[in-house]
Amino acid sequence: MNKTVLSLATLIGLSATGGAFAQALDFNSLDANADGVISMEELQVAIPDLTAESFAMLDTDTDGSLSAEEFAALMPATEAPANTMEAPMTDAPMEAPAAQ
Repeated sequence: MNKTVLSLATLIGLSATGGAFAQALDFNSLDANADGVISMEELQVAIPDLTAESFAMLDTDTDGSLSAEEFAALMPATEAPANTMEAPMTDAPMEAPAAQ
């Protein structure tokens, strides 16, 4: 079971740097019939080695498909849109504006 999770994490991690493969892991692109969920068959287009057991682990609500939320949980944090990322935290204290 852990091997399956590791394999999926590796495949998805590769998608972050894989060019065309990364585009294949876009939720809307994978949802071929535009029903708002991704079936195992639709996900197998991008991940041909996906097994029923692996898909079941991803399908946390056990409805037989991946919702946008379930799919988003698979994507690395670096895939977040730029407009939702916060400024990096630093250890330096914030300086008060200079008095004029």
